[in-house]
Amino acid sequence: MLLALVLTGTFWLPSCPSHAETVGFLSVRDTWVTGADGRVVLLRGVNYVDFDDHPESHREADFARFAKMGFNVVRFPISWSRLEPVQGVIDISYLTKYVSRDVEWAKKYGLYVVLNIHQFKWAERFGGSGAPEWAVSEYARNEGGMREAVSSFWIDGEIQYHFIRLWTEIARLFSNEPTIAGYDILNEPWLYTSVIPGLDATYIDLLYLKVIKAIRTVDRSHIIFLEPANTNTFKLRSKEKVVWSPHFYPLSFASHYSSQDVERLEADLEAKYRRFVIDLKTPMWIGEFGASMHDEESRSRWLKDAIRLFDKYKVGWAWWPSSDEQIRNIPSWLAITPIQEEATKLVYTTVTVGMRNPLDNYLPVTLVVIDILIIYIIFSQVARRKSHHD
Repeated sequence: MLLALVLTGTFWLPSCPSHAETVGFLSVRDTWVTGADGRVVLLRGVNYVDFDDHPESHREADFARFAKMGFNVVRFPISWSRLEPVQGVIDISYLTKYVSRDVEWAKKYGLYVVLNIHQFKWAERFGGSGAPEWAVSEYARNEGGMREAVSSFWIDGEIQYHFIRLWTEIARLFSNEPTIAGYDILNEPWLYTSVIPGLDATYIDLLYLKVIKAIRTVDRSHIIFLEPANTNTFKLRSKEKVVWSPHFYPLSFASHYSSQDVERLEADLEAKYRRFVIDLKTPMWIGEFGASMHDEESRSRWLKDAIRLFDKYKVGWAWWPSSDEQIRNIPSWLAITPIQEEATKLVYTTVTVGMRNPLDNYLPVTLVVIDILIIYIIFSQVARRKSHHD
């Protein structure tokens, strides 16, 4: 595999510090997410779970801890079933009482927020969460019923109308809030092509376009985050303020993981990077990643390797904790280190995979110079702080 750095004229890539106050709306420039000042913002943080069952359990102290760890973004997996428990009646109080409260806490600690309509196994009726009961009540409470409900959603104009209307109201409420990084339309939009003949990812593209169009009637400022389906056309026409947000779980459910498996992780990330950044020329943000092995050593190795790869490819991320206990005990190696922060700021680069360019011959020297500059900057800062204290 060839990983080349395409240097674009200047060595300096200004970046918003992880704990900086969120000022102005985020936007998209080329393959980067940028701040209102035009500087690149690499979003790195955490998913804050339990918006479905226990949003009252959220605490301000958690946001303070997120910021202390150097994070600058929190993804909110919010609930369609809580937002529209009765067909046609949107419960705005869920947004104002819980979601807006957490947005204010995020703002206080300089954290951006990505709002996501979440689903897991599509609905509570099928042992998960997501769609309200009125939208799935006609389907059997089993795997087959779930597959039918999911597949029907992509061709059911009435159910989609409610989903689109829901996003319109969310965007209307937060249209003037720069703490919101953007809207993640739907978590893991899977297709079950065996249920409905001819069903393919063009139906997901069509829904995405409808939702984007509706959001833009009330909010032209925020980024739209789109998750790829298990089968995808990747032919979505809209690219205005669009970030593709795949999830990253290769080998994360294996019984064991060792660092010898890192090549399989990189192959997965490289394929995603090639598709979204190189081919589609859009930013890519890993909206979820995590490890679920039973032994802690495997989980630790997997997470450390994943973070190193994200740093290597210059992509942002949001870690997915599997429980309240994990959100209260975030692994220390997820914290953003000074070296990571300086590396984010230092070089104006676009990471490319398998693409030769005239500067390839100079790449090794360039990387050495970059490493020296990073070390020099860090030690200079340490020396100034020590001198100041003395």
